[in-house]
Amino acid sequence: MPRWAWASVAYFLYIAAVALFLRGLSLPARARACGGAAVGLLLAALGILVDAFWAQHVVLPPVVLLVAYWSSGFLWVAPMERAERFFLESDLRLRIPQIAARLPRGVTEVLELAYAGVYPLVPVALALHLAYDADPDADRFWTAILVTDFICFGMLPWVQTRPPRTLEDHPPWRSSFRAFNVKLLGETSIGVNTVPSGHAAEALAAALLVPDAPLPVLLLMWVMALAVTGGAVFGRYHFAIDALAGWAVAAGVWTLL
Repeated sequence: MPRWAWASVAYFLYIAAVALFLRGLSLPARARACGGAAVGLLLAALGILVDAFWAQHVVLPPVVLLVAYWSSGFLWVAPMERAERFFLESDLRLRIPQIAARLPRGVTEVLELAYAGVYPLVPVALALHLAYDADPDADRFWTAILVTDFICFGMLPWVQTRPPRTLEDHPPWRSSFRAFNVKLLGETSIGVNTVPSGHAAEALAAALLVPDAPLPVLLLMWVMALAVTGGAVFGRYHFAIDALAGWAVAAGVWTLL
């Protein structure tokens, strides 16, 4: 019985409980969140009942991840403006917008590509884990990835902020690939910010889960983790605090598992 499925059961029960009791949430949003939780519980049950490797460790976990993300979005009530001001001021103290504006065009394109590259990065990390790990365990891999994401998504009801790109007057840099990222987010994302950042957390988790890969591959995975995180922060998709918290979550889950 895969551990990732049991972790998913706990997460979707949490989503349903929050949907029922969160103050200020509209009735339609409560119904949508509970519906998402029901779909997630069904997928987790399939993961427990189906023995086929491809179903348990290739097909179902990524679908569960997406349902978990979208379900959390239904718990949005209103932006917490004090938190947004604090996060923006923290970025200004770190000079994040100023650094982003001075980056060369080639660097901005790489960081925008890396930000979108987090989506195929997880299945690539799974393949590397199964190929090179001294003790490969697809269940352990997906449990680490999903629990990391569950923590990031599950914080949304308690820290409700908008992405910094929607709070600032102009794009952080020039990039031909940025329009693709913004359009992709507009059509597939929940449209609000997750604190911690799921992008940063997933990217670091992917690097941590392939420790026995050949050194060049391992270095590339760490470069990708840094690039995804840099794209998220300097591209103003996330605040710096989001990314740091995401790395802390990924490191903590990896240590425990």
